[in-house]
Amino acid sequence: MTQQSTFTTQMSLQELKENHSIYLKALELLVKDGASLTETQDSVCWERLQRLNQAMPRRFLHPETIYQHLAPTSPNKRRRRKSANRN
Repeated sequence: MTQQSTFTTQMSLQELKENHSIYLKALELLVKDGASLTETQDSVCWERLQRLNQAMPRRFLHPETIYQHLAPTSPNKRRRRKSANRN
């Protein structure tokens, strides 16, 4: 019998590596939805990306670096995105 991964079980590094693209997509969606850095840091995807970075820092970026790359550079840019989605 195999154990299915859940949000409460500790995933192996292999499982984390296999699902890396899913965690990146989840982080991207959080940023697009306007989640703050603090809100994003409380997410499951952040924890898993952080664990990958801690285990293999040369291969996987820290989630804060990814967040900063994805996040709008100014408040005005965020407002334009939100207003563009309303039309």
